[in-house]
Amino acid sequence: MVEIGTSNGYSTLWFAGVLRANGGEPLLSVDLDGQAQREAARNLAEAGLTEQVELREADGGAVLRALPDGGLDALFLDSERPQYAGWWPHPRRVLRPGGLLVVDNVLSHPAEVADFLALVERDGGFRSTTAAVGKGLLLAVRE
Repeated sequence: MVEIGTSNGYSTLWFAGVLRANGGEPLLSVDLDGQAQREAARNLAEAGLTEQVELREADGGAVLRALPDGGLDALFLDSERPQYAGWWPHPRRVLRPGGLLVVDNVLSHPAEVADFLALVERDGGFRSTTAAVGKGLLLAVRE
């Protein structure tokens, strides 16, 4: 699983806990903000989840471009929303069939994700829905 947008590690903690409980591979969590990565590292250490996460200070789009085809079970985007459309088609390419794309803040910032959501819809290779949880989550399964 890959998370683009670590921030202070709130979502990272949830994902890492689930991955550990289910014997999953470590999470790769990416953020350009080194200070946020350090804060997330402290939070992960406090929760005893350091070994379940690889924190990487890097550009999310560059990381997506470098990932292998079909290698991810899940991709969580919670970063610079207007950049997502420029990352296309990599979010689709890196997910295996049956893989899950999750995009946060789709209800709270609809204009910032509109172009990306249109790409997902036009692709035709996803079954998707929007969950009115928190600030809104796009949940899209690659067919």
